[in-house]
Amino acid sequence: MPKNKSLYCILIFLIVTILSPLTLASDTAQRHRPNVKQITDLRIAANEARLKKVPILLMFGTTSCPYCRLLKEDFLIPMLISGDYEHRILIREVHVTPRAKLIDFSGEDISVKEFKKRYKVRLYPTTIFIDANGKQLVDSILGVTTPSLFGGILDDQIDRALAKLKKETSDT
Repeated sequence: MPKNKSLYCILIFLIVTILSPLTLASDTAQRHRPNVKQITDLRIAANEARLKKVPILLMFGTTSCPYCRLLKEDFLIPMLISGDYEHRILIREVHVTPRAKLIDFSGEDISVKEFKKRYKVRLYPTTIFIDANGKQLVDSILGVTTPSLFGGILDDQIDRALAKLKKETSDT
């Protein structure tokens, strides 16, 4: 019996030794994983976009929407992780709830319901591309179309929004 018990202890020790670094790595990755920032004050995002000279991507979504989670998890968060979009677009989320409010570009409180009406948002997720003054630069993206093609669609709209923003700022 003592022989089996020591073998069992050795086996447990080996399993814990092998799996501990994997668990630690997973915990570390989760702690350092960026998330899409929820917007509460549009003036802050506008100032950051002006400084970086980039458009703002606003994703309108709800917590119960599986396509909103797909958009964030499969596209927006990987874009943040890559760092490739840092100088191309400012990514933010407008979390739609019944009583949600935010501070508008003018500094006034506005309900999310009124804010989403401004951009004709009716479905979730809807992704819009605006300048630092709130002007929509290119067409919205409604929902998540074919996931295998969606990354290209998203990149194209980011490129168009950035080009339009640069053209508008060079014209003034």
